[in-house]
Amino acid sequence: MKKILFIIPCVPYPLNSGGNQAFFQMVDYIRHKMSVSVLFYAWTIDEAKRVEKLEDLWEDVDFYTFVKETKEEPDSPLVRNPFYYKWLKKLKMSIERKMRRQLLSTSNSTVDLLKDKDFVREKSVLPNSVYKEFDTRYIDYITKVAHTGFDIIQVEFYELIALGYVLPQNVQTIFVHHELRYIRNENEMNLFQAIRPSDRMNFLVAKDFEWNALQKYKHIIALTEVDRLLLASYLGREDHIYASPAVVKFESNSETEFIPCVHRRFTFVGYGEHFPNLDAVVWLCKEIVPYLRKCNFEFTLQVVGMGYECYSAELRTACPEIELVGFVENLTSFLQGSIALVPIRIGSGMRMKILDMVSSNVPFITTSKGLEGIHFSDGVDCLIADNTVDFADAMIKLSNDLELQKMLVHQANDKMKNMYNPQEMLDRRLSVYTSILKDEF
Repeated sequence: MKKILFIIPCVPYPLNSGGNQAFFQMVDYIRHKMSVSVLFYAWTIDEAKRVEKLEDLWEDVDFYTFVKETKEEPDSPLVRNPFYYKWLKKLKMSIERKMRRQLLSTSNSTVDLLKDKDFVREKSVLPNSVYKEFDTRYIDYITKVAHTGFDIIQVEFYELIALGYVLPQNVQTIFVHHELRYIRNENEMNLFQAIRPSDRMNFLVAKDFEWNALQKYKHIIALTEVDRLLLASYLGREDHIYASPAVVKFESNSETEFIPCVHRRFTFVGYGEHFPNLDAVVWLCKEIVPYLRKCNFEFTLQVVGMGYECYSAELRTACPEIELVGFVENLTSFLQGSIALVPIRIGSGMRMKILDMVSSNVPFITTSKGLEGIHFSDGVDCLIADNTVDFADAMIKLSNDLELQKMLVHQANDKMKNMYNPQEMLDRRLSVYTSILKDEF
């Protein structure tokens, strides 16, 4: 049986996000076809403990966990008075926390985001898109594990893209590009109040770094055909670039009743720490909601997902109609009877939340960017709007037309069944691995 090692920058448990669910489903399938190992990067000891849950579920998978936070630092300096040194360290950490809280209440606050500040610039990943040095212990650990006889080594997410430089040459190496960073940087820069010469420089340097880092992998997997074509153009070649969507297994919705939205209840699903989601909520509150008020349109907006806590007061002040729901145990049940919103303006890849909505029998309104790579059509499977007025008008239109809601739900369901069969997508990924294993070095 061929051996594959997955390297990811987190512990994907619990299964409370589309990304965690997709990784879980992929490994749960592949472990019956190949000998699977997974190498996690855990930021804390508590996060590392989550691996135990996966070990209970997957007894046939080998786990490697690098923990950044350890009880004892291996390179602790020699000190005159260990007790006093430890006390000073705690004092330093306390002061740093207080300093961070002060920064949060000024330059990064949502008070600024919802006014006329250049909030996209403040939250942009552009300055962090060039190589950032890894913990040397992590690189040593990766190198040691990677040289233990794997046939395929697969690295996922942009944070780890530079690992291609240290992987063995006698192994088939894959990078799974969940979100093309240069595309995200372009999207963010287009929302800056003004693009500076330094922004252009940072963009081009980061784009060159991404290009060179990708050259270190023998194969690249994109999540959508759109991203595959972009990568082919970017890298100047078609070969060894594959489109293989992430997979979330949906419960059968044949017994899920369609409940029309009759109370102007709108929902948004997304983790607030992921900036494209925060940007979507800010766009709603800052531009779309004021237009709806001018139209005397009353509504409620429920935001599902963690990561908005530090902005809650400001969001509620700007948009009293908003309710920050947090984590929801049964997303399908919660979404029913609402119209889902996907006002995404930034990023690439596949929005798993849209497939969640379709599976829940919920009509949705999205931007073209939010729908990128998913073959749904405006007015047939959903409504698509790319500016403030059009998006607000779509919300008013769909909430007032129950028959249109029903039609969009049924059309989207039929298309998803034909085009996004989870088993077929899992089989497609296995066929990619099978093809890769036939390649000669």
